Amino acid sequence: MPPAYQPDPGPRALARRLGALATAGVPVRCGVWLGLAEPGPGSSRLAEVTHAVARHFADGDVAALPRFNTNPSPVTRVFAAASHGRVDALGPDMAAFPDDLASPLWWRVLSRARAELSTAERSVAADVLLRLGYQRHAADVLGMADFRGFTPGLAVRQLAVLFWSRPSSREVEELALHGARDPGLPADARHALALFVLVRNGRRGTDTAALREAAALAGRTAPDDPLARQAHYRALAFVPFLRGDRTATWDLLDRALDSQRAARPGTPLDRLARDDYAYPLHETIARTHLRTGAPDKAVDATGVLVALSPNDARTWSIRGDALLAADRLEEAVRAFDAGVALGGLPAARAAFYRGWALDRLGRRADAVESYRLSWRIDPTVPAVARASGVGPGEVA
Repeated sequence: MPPAYQPDPGPRALARRLGALATAGVPVRCGVWLGLAEPGPGSSRLAEVTHAVARHFADGDVAALPRFNTNPSPVTRVFAAASHGRVDALGPDMAAFPDDLASPLWWRVLSRARAELSTAERSVAADVLLRLGYQRHAADVLGMADFRGFTPGLAVRQLAVLFWSRPSSREVEELALHGARDPGLPADARHALALFVLVRNGRRGTDTAALREAAALAGRTAPDDPLARQAHYRALAFVPFLRGDRTATWDLLDRALDSQRAARPGTPLDRLARDDYAYPLHETIARTHLRTGAPDKAVDATGVLVALSPNDARTWSIRGDALLAADRLEEAVRAFDAGVALGGLPAARAAFYRGWALDRLGRRADAVESYRLSWRIDPTVPAVARASGVGPGEVA
């Protein structure tokens, strides 16, 4: 069993991480996060979604956008900038972004976000701004200087701003559960708020009263839209999983799969949305196989992720983990090689676990080299130092 890769928490560790990343020489290959460049050969589906949402918002065509599922962390842009050594692109003001990095789309998004917007446009503006790591701008667009409750038409985006801006996740979950009970909000907003509470508790592995209430609220009605229904069943699967009921867990995940397969995308944007929903479903299936002692089935599930988004660091992270669990070390090395090649902060984790696999294969010199790369990118992970004796003064 490989050791857990857990970076030190806190602002000092973050500052150290950013400083190391800025000089590590492992830039992120994808240019979307760093100025909204066109997606390229190194771009994930998530980056493609972000660029598409930004483009349609800037064009004033938000009505063409389907609902997407996955929201990247706002720090994605910060870490991408650091990986290129561009500390001048880390700040919280979109208008201060360096001219030589910003695409024309970047400035069009900023200009549009400052204009008079409809409720639907404000929702999409907040989505784009959060994806690019500008939480304060997103809050301003939504009028959240003095948040007093969720607003019809904006509730899901307001929740995202709260989640990424407030230090207490429990406080945000309490607000979301209160909103899920509110008959003044539309049914789809109440459902989304309930699913948020359910998933947050489920990921922590805590069978709480909040989780059970959220599941009851969400479970009253399954959405008609196949992709929304998929997310519904996928979230509800946490309830039997935490009780140890594997049969009921897989029954719900099978329903989620059936719902996913029922989606009939008619446009390129619809196909992008379908893939965006499919990714967390197959990621959940892979993790469930891992946690129930079926690593080879987990590997099979990660094959779908490779097909969906081969340039996503998350893909190679979970595939490598599954291959390690299945004791398929040579394949694990190749998976983590792919993760390292994508660059950026996630390359540190990939390099560490590649080193661990190489160690087990008897390739100690290669393992130490990989450990050193991991430490050079992020020198805040005790497991890396313990594995190889690497220290800050020893890294080349």
